[in-house]
Amino acid sequence: MGDCVHTRAIRHGNEIVKYTLLGLFTLVFACCFTLSFAYAGQDSRVFLWRVISEKNTVYMLGSVHVLKKSAYPLDERIEKAYSDSGCIMFETDMKEVAMPATRLKMIASGTYQDGTRLEQHISGKTYDLLKEKVRDAGMSMERFDTLKPWLCAVTLSGTELKRMGFDPVFGIESHFFTRAQQDKKDLMFLESPDYQIDLISGALGDRPEDLLKQTIAELEVIETMSADMLNAWESGDAGRMESIVSMSLKDYPRIHDTLFVQRNTDWTAQIEKLMGGDKNVLVIVGAGHLVGTKGVLAQLKARGYPVVQQ
Repeated sequence: MGDCVHTRAIRHGNEIVKYTLLGLFTLVFACCFTLSFAYAGQDSRVFLWRVISEKNTVYMLGSVHVLKKSAYPLDERIEKAYSDSGCIMFETDMKEVAMPATRLKMIASGTYQDGTRLEQHISGKTYDLLKEKVRDAGMSMERFDTLKPWLCAVTLSGTELKRMGFDPVFGIESHFFTRAQQDKKDLMFLESPDYQIDLISGALGDRPEDLLKQTIAELEVIETMSADMLNAWESGDAGRMESIVSMSLKDYPRIHDTLFVQRNTDWTAQIEKLMGGDKNVLVIVGAGHLVGTKGVLAQLKARGYPVVQQ
């Protein structure tokens, strides 16, 4: 039985890792940036900021992890920031994300390794709700029976986004990672994939069944919620974006602190070291990390750096 479980996990490993590492925070919570862009005019703002030092400029781009192909081309201000930068900083190295060792680590973290199954760890009511959603999506419960609740939530959300036509392949990170490699830009990374997996699997172990139930409920309104996200993104409305993120995580303060606040502080320290360098830098991180009183932008302002939205 163990070999069968491992084989099934490997079969779905690539998809699980793709959706988890590139868009976990957007897939599990209401913060699913399921956007189809209707570009605003140049009198509006975009989710891009410029931080100027005496020697160089650091651009901060709030990223959307999953998009449709129709989202491109991007706004010319974003394109200009990319062209103007000799170095691109990402949350993590997507080459490493795609490596077999990373997939295996994610599988080990998100599946039961002791021979038990999902239904032994959640209530019968939640299990029945999950079976209904899995059946509606045209999938087999066999795919989910060895997954822990948090990874079930990620997989469910990812499958629904895929059905709607969204894919990490067209996400902002994937787009610019591929281009930056082709253009031979310098690449920097804020975290390793191993660190992210440990962080995610640990943080999402908090009230795992509640998280799964919330995800199942949100599948009913995922398309409706995307409209609000779309408006906030298109208009560069940081305040509205922060409000949506806060509302989505209000029942999970520990998760919010671990996955957002603490990381924002760590990232700000790393980004500050880029100031005054000999190259302009484009930093690309999830949009939810930039906004709010404890977001990266606010922390940079508190350290005395002028931050200007584009």
